[in-house]
Amino acid sequence: MSSPDPIVGIDFGTSNSAIAVARGDGDSPRFAQFSLLGRPTQSFRSLLFFDLEDQQIGSPVSYAAGPQGIEAYLEACGEGRLIQSFKTHLTFQGLGRTRVGTHALDLDALLALFLRRLLAHGESEFGHPITRAVFGRPVCFAGAREEADHARAEQRLRTAAAAAGIQEAHIELEPIAAAYHYESRLARDELAMIADFGAGTTDFCIMRIGPGHRAKADRSRDILATHGVGVAGDDLDAALIQHVVAPALGKGTHYREFGRKLAIPPSYYNKLSRWHQLSFLRGPKTRAALERLRQHADAPEAIDALMQVIEDNQGFHLHESIEATKIALSAQSQASFHFRHEDLEILREVRREAFEGWVADEVASIARCLDATLERAGLDPGDIDRVFMTGGTAFVPCVRRQFADRFGEHKLSRGDELSSIASGLAARGRRLASG
Repeated sequence: MSSPDPIVGIDFGTSNSAIAVARGDGDSPRFAQFSLLGRPTQSFRSLLFFDLEDQQIGSPVSYAAGPQGIEAYLEACGEGRLIQSFKTHLTFQGLGRTRVGTHALDLDALLALFLRRLLAHGESEFGHPITRAVFGRPVCFAGAREEADHARAEQRLRTAAAAAGIQEAHIELEPIAAAYHYESRLARDELAMIADFGAGTTDFCIMRIGPGHRAKADRSRDILATHGVGVAGDDLDAALIQHVVAPALGKGTHYREFGRKLAIPPSYYNKLSRWHQLSFLRGPKTRAALERLRQHADAPEAIDALMQVIEDNQGFHLHESIEATKIALSAQSQASFHFRHEDLEILREVRREAFEGWVADEVASIARCLDATLERAGLDPGDIDRVFMTGGTAFVPCVRRQFADRFGEHKLSRGDELSSIASGLAARGRRLASG
């Protein structure tokens, strides 16, 4: 009698996803490997690309996902539909359908398409069907206002997993998964604060971990508190877009109509800040509205530039430049932002001090959530033995200072930004499979 398929760990992230499996006790998780532009990666970008010319009436939707989606998007020179950051919409009701050529797809269908392609890659890599999985979820889903929103988001994830072929789905909080990953390297027990910085949410967990705890079948008593907030890396990117890019594309300028001087509507720049929403600006209605604004604008060349970014679907490239600037500001006090597309070029020096002022409110929200997590556990910072910080935002100096000020620099550790959640989920899957 053959043994059942192992339970894999799937980190379905706002920006990036990963899939891993852990088999025997003590074995390191094995990650599915992908290729992006000829380079190996463990990251499966959380996006879908649809070439509109490939869509046929009566045929299944044609699409590419993850790294292959990026390659198809680049090969198409921005033509087609690039859709991503599905996770930020899991709590929403009444989203309706989006038109992809001859197909009308709702969020549930998009999720299933993405997971189906991710699982297919995992099955090819691991050499067995993937029918059982542990999915991660944030403590607080982005956009959630009440418990019903969380329940809706989790059920939506389960439904999409079933549609993609998962017969047995488990859910684990992402910071707890990160705790399992961090625990695997420990030689002694610790009371740890886990901080998981994602693209859409920041999550915390205070947990007793280490060799004296990891063999327990029930870890619920080890978890002293969890908490989360819908503020994370995407919000820091959005601040850079608003202050560095948007002014070059007309933000803060005016147009004149019926004898009145009016500000260019901020809605265009709000969508620009969330690059996954930029594709929704492409269409005749937006094009006509921007053309009218350009004709009456004080700075028509800036509106031309905005229209060029939208029409040529440059959100991906724009945010790649923003990400590079943010990373540079984590290592130095000043960095250059540079974006170029055809005859449009935006070049600006950005000081870390200015960036920290732009994101002060977001960092304060993260700090309040951190303090609330300690309060939930009835602990002071001095009670914590170690702080494990995972995710790219852990490198941002003004964020790290919030932790250093409370716990001391000597207690802080970080690492495995793209693998810790999937690794911990795989370890959880191994434990579930062993009973």
